Amino acid sequence: MTAPAVFSTAPDFPKLWAATSVSLLGNGISSAALPLLAATLSSDPLVVSSVIVVGRLPWLLFALPAGVMADRWDRKRAMWLADLVRAVLTAGLAVAVVTQVVSIPVLMLAGFLVAIADTVFDSANAAVLPKVVSGDADRIQQANSWLVASRTTVESFVGPPLGGLLFTASRALPFVGDALSFLVSALFLRGMRGDYHVKRDTLGGISVRQGIKEGFSWLWRQPVLRAITGICGLFNLGCLAANAIFVLFAQQVLGLGAFGFSLLLAVGAFGALFGASQVGRLNRWFGVAVSLRLSLAGTGLAFLVVAVAPNAWVAGLGEIMAGLAAAIWNINQMSLRQAGTPNHLLGRITGVHRLVTYGGMPVGALFGGVLASLLGLRASFVAASVILFGLAVLATFTITRSRVAVLVEGN
Repeated sequence: MTAPAVFSTAPDFPKLWAATSVSLLGNGISSAALPLLAATLSSDPLVVSSVIVVGRLPWLLFALPAGVMADRWDRKRAMWLADLVRAVLTAGLAVAVVTQVVSIPVLMLAGFLVAIADTVFDSANAAVLPKVVSGDADRIQQANSWLVASRTTVESFVGPPLGGLLFTASRALPFVGDALSFLVSALFLRGMRGDYHVKRDTLGGISVRQGIKEGFSWLWRQPVLRAITGICGLFNLGCLAANAIFVLFAQQVLGLGAFGFSLLLAVGAFGALFGASQVGRLNRWFGVAVSLRLSLAGTGLAFLVVAVAPNAWVAGLGEIMAGLAAAIWNINQMSLRQAGTPNHLLGRITGVHRLVTYGGMPVGALFGGVLASLLGLRASFVAASVILFGLAVLATFTITRSRVAVLVEGN
């Protein structure tokens, strides 16, 4: 990752990066605090995982119309308005905690409403990046490397331990911090000076339904992007099968408290940072297609390590491996999608992609909760490992060097 190449030549990228980073810090704080709060309200794996399930449902319901809107609206404005909505909702959750009216249904409602705003923000954010960095494929990969490194550092490394500490001090503090992060993010986004409207004639007078259909049709005709979207959905299903009950695994199997759990979440950042810094070199050595397959196999191996871990140290090693492999997968699949999609379709393609990929999360969370209830907490990690190894085999036949070359050269 060479900072000057993407920071100095794209004036709005530092603001986009800063907004993303501070918002992700709040997400990292909540990623530890929310399951800890849920675990204080119930020790049932199915109930705790259900909080995750409901929080992911909006991706099934709203990802497609949010993608169409990202191709109609000013994408910058859509992002900062979504940030303001998320700030208000998260502050409301903090108030519920302070006034002691919080419950599992309240957590579900808050997560559901925040995720609706997430669909708008994410579709606009993914669509705006190529224009921010002038659409060059190498710059897109560099920008995504920096964004993933930032996600790793603040959301996975700094945020969770901070969330655990804040939660120990006061159950409401993590959610106050998350609300403030959304406000600061909105200010950075407001400061971006570029024009991020889409030309009004690209969608013409077609309806939302027609716009969605056009996005589906275009994506289906792209073999690599179609395969990546399907694999991402199953990738997230496998990951959420394990992650949805991870807090209970840490507490009941590894014997960790709130701060120990947040540290276990954080150690995966070391692997992810290394993966983000080396993805360009790995791609030059093996090519993007092989890098994607290796990252899937590596994630499967990581889940297997956690599944058999006798203590927190071995589980931490598995988390580091998972962070490394997931960073390589995410940077490459995002960069291919953004570089290979025409600008006027980016919002809708992101919407379709998120429908499938994020839509797999509630299914995975429910699957993990049921599996843990029936067979024990380790079973969810074994299942995740099997799914990821299977995806690595599938990618061997669907994400090939020749198909990747056609996608990149054709756009």
